[in-house]
Amino acid sequence: MWAGVPQGGTGGHTPPTDARGQADPVKTLLQRHHRLCARAVDPLEIAAGLEARGICDRLAATDYRHRDVFSLAEELHARVERTESDVPLHAAPGEGKGHRPGPCAALRTGWGPAGALACLWLTAYALVGDPLLTALLHGHRALAGRTGPLPAALAGAAPTALALACAVAPAAWCAHWFAARARRVLPASRDLAEFGRRTRPALLVAVTLFLGALLAFLWPARSAVPATPNPVLHYLTAAALGLLLFLAGLLTAHGLPRAAVAATLAAAAAEALPPLTLLAARLPGCEALRWPVGWAAGAFGPTALSLAACVPPALALLAHAVSALSRASVHGHR
Repeated sequence: MWAGVPQGGTGGHTPPTDARGQADPVKTLLQRHHRLCARAVDPLEIAAGLEARGICDRLAATDYRHRDVFSLAEELHARVERTESDVPLHAAPGEGKGHRPGPCAALRTGWGPAGALACLWLTAYALVGDPLLTALLHGHRALAGRTGPLPAALAGAAPTALALACAVAPAAWCAHWFAARARRVLPASRDLAEFGRRTRPALLVAVTLFLGALLAFLWPARSAVPATPNPVLHYLTAAALGLLLFLAGLLTAHGLPRAAVAATLAAAAAEALPPLTLLAARLPGCEALRWPVGWAAGAFGPTALSLAACVPPALALLAHAVSALSRASVHGHR
């Protein structure tokens, strides 16, 4: 009955036949992924694992005669033979069924040295980046009086650092809320496409809630310091940096650190370029290198350079997160 069906979802292997000579593609799949099926606590975990291995709803229908991956996972969960050693991979002694590390715990791992250094650089630059550029551009003149360029840059950077520190708790809450929401949506979805449609708005809500909390902390912090030029740029820069760090942490917490590290490294490199250019401009014959940074900082303020460095990686990471975090495989038990 299945002899003429292409086995695109089984890697080209010929399915076994039972005693009646009929092919059983589900049995083939079960044998290939027995460890996943035997150690899963529920069919949802099997569905997430199958999706991560490239088995989509179309392959479930054409190769395994199931409506979607979810129904295929239910059959695998029912048919798999388990032994005493087949315990959930994520379970430890004393842990209950369905335990999964929270996003905050996962943030402590997965970054690697490069990602950790990039994150530290972005955080430090939010505090001392503008004063550093101002000092490199104006030299001793930056210290002239309380209204000089350097005191003004310090006054503008401190509220951003304070708001980012206060927004850590809302970021953790938003990450937990999104993870819990996705886990609730998973069993109520009929297929993977519906799960994605219901998860993407939840991600955008979590991002909006975090940005709202960040700006809510930034507004009173900025009102407590002397007025600085281009206050809108400070709000936009803080929002872009906060969005970048929040999405990077969220992706890392769900086992997707590669894009997070790449985005933070890109932003850190873009922020490091202006001060390095100003230092290089002090070399003999390299004075022309100072002009682009000096013009941009003079026309829009040093904060504009940080804004330009953070916005493209943050938006690219947001687009990637909307796609990556709407897959069921990243919300399975770990």
